[in-house]
Parts: sequence; structure tokens; C-alpha cells
Amino acid sequence: MILKPRKIPASLQLRHYLRHRMSFTDGELKKLQADEKGFEGECHFDELISQSPVSTYLQLNDLLLEWRNTTFQIDSLLISPYKIYLFDIKNYEGEFYIEGNRWYLSSGNEIKNPIPQIHRLESFLRPLIQTLGINLPIEASVIFVNPDFTLYQATRHLPIILPTQINSFIKRLGSVSMNSSGHLIDLAKKLGSLHIENSPYDGMYIPEYTYESLNKGVLCLNCGLLSVRLNGRGLMCERCGEKEELHVGIMRTIKEYRMLFPQRQITVSAANDWCRLGMTRLRMQKILKEQLVMVKGGKSTYYCFR
Repeated sequence: MILKPRKIPASLQLRHYLRHRMSFTDGELKKLQADEKGFEGECHFDELISQSPVSTYLQLNDLLLEWRNTTFQIDSLLISPYKIYLFDIKNYEGEFYIEGNRWYLSSGNEIKNPIPQIHRLESFLRPLIQTLGINLPIEASVIFVNPDFTLYQATRHLPIILPTQINSFIKRLGSVSMNSSGHLIDLAKKLGSLHIENSPYDGMYIPEYTYESLNKGVLCLNCGLLSVRLNGRGLMCERCGEKEELHVGIMRTIKEYRMLFPQRQITVSAANDWCRLGMTRLRMQKILKEQLVMVKGGKSTYYCFR
């Protein structure tokens, strides 16, 4: 039972939009690719859970919480009537090895040891849930979801789940109906309500940009280029031939505009300038009226999403 679904992080979505409209530095691009890969791994784990009997347990994904003025993020939380399972999900790929408490790539380059992080998350989560009246034991694990991940010299006592162990681990969690756990469900919902929507880390990795600095146009969903043009009553990419309904492509592009520039109003002129399709004012106005809510404000009329 999913109490808090996973959504693409605002920072990641914003950078995904920007990537096609401006140049990224090598560092910005590497960070974006790493975050995209991490999110893909989290979604893959969600899919594994949804297809297993443990999907009956209470699930809270991508929680940003605070305990004693310290924020901490939980990738996935699974609550059964008898135990809470805390997961830190890694989508690492390649060969790694451990020497003492240090983790290394096969090349010999050292990486951050993920074990202290999972212990830290557990230490913050335990007192927080106790204040809500949840006194279940916590089992915390770092779970590696990529089938191409290999780890050498790992001892058995480490709180990790390797790719070849995931299926058996999920089976071990069992399956218990939550129908008689109404009180626990209410408490889990309270925990979910503590999620902090606006992460203090959201702006850390977003490149600086202005309206004038970004390339305008409708992005092709297939090839990722700003090469979409009007094609009769629809849209077509000049590069790959991908077609899309006119209103669908425009609204998708207007959603980008709204996220990139939340303080700017959506007007017919603004929509035409951002989409750069060479449409007449009346044609764009008709689409905005049909898809959005029209607001008349003084000298100008603008539109809002429902």
C-alpha cells in the first residue's frame, strides 16, 4: 500500500529541462547523469516491491524529514505490522571491493562508504517515529539494484543486499495483510505528513540561467532536439520525423516554462515566444483557453493550470 509515491525530484526535473536548452559544464553533466541513474535505480526497486507480496505493506518513498534541526532523506520505507524496513538504494555499476572500512572502485579509486550513512538514517528515524507512537524495530539495509554491480571482500555482517540477493530478501519479508492495522496506517500517514516538500538541497546543483539565455522551442520526445515544427494540424520533428498532437506538445512545453519561470505569467505572447512555432496569436489563444484557466487581470489576460 503506497502512502507516499515517488516523484521525480524537482531539482532533477528542472535540470533535465535545462539540459536541452543550454550548455552544461562537464561537472554539471556528470552530476545530472549520476542523479538520473540514482532515480532510475529507486524506480526499479519500487517496481520490484510492487510485483511482490510485500506490496501489501505500507510504503513511503523519497521522504525528506527533520530531526533536531537536521534534515535527512530516506529512499524507501516499508512498514509491516511487526517491523520497519529502511532502504538506502544504490544503482552502482561495475566492480568494487572493500578493504577494512574503505570502499574502492576496481581501478583503486576510493568512494564514500555507504554503511555509516544507513546507520545515520536509522539513528535519526528511530527517535522521530517514537514521538509519533511507532515503536517497531527497524531493519536498515543498503540495497544495490543494478545487476551489473559486483562487490568483493564484503563480510556477511554488513547491512547490504546485493543484486543476486534481492529476490530471496523480498521473499523473506513475507506477506501480512494490513487490514487490521488501521492505527498503524494512521501513524504511518502522520509520518508521511512530516515530509519536507522544498528540499534545502534543491538549488545546489542547478546551473544559473535566465530567460534570454535559454534556447526556445518544442523539444522532441524521441531525439531530444529542439527541432519540432508545425505539420498541418500537428507537430513533427524535422530531425527524426516523430509526430505529436499540437495541443499535447504545446502544453508539455508550457509546463516546462512554468517550472523554469514560476514567477512569469503564461500569456499568449509568452507561449508563442517560448514555443517558437510561428503560430498565429488566435491559434495559440484557442489552445490555451481549452487547456488552461483564463484569468483576466487589468490590461493583460493570462492563464493558469487547473
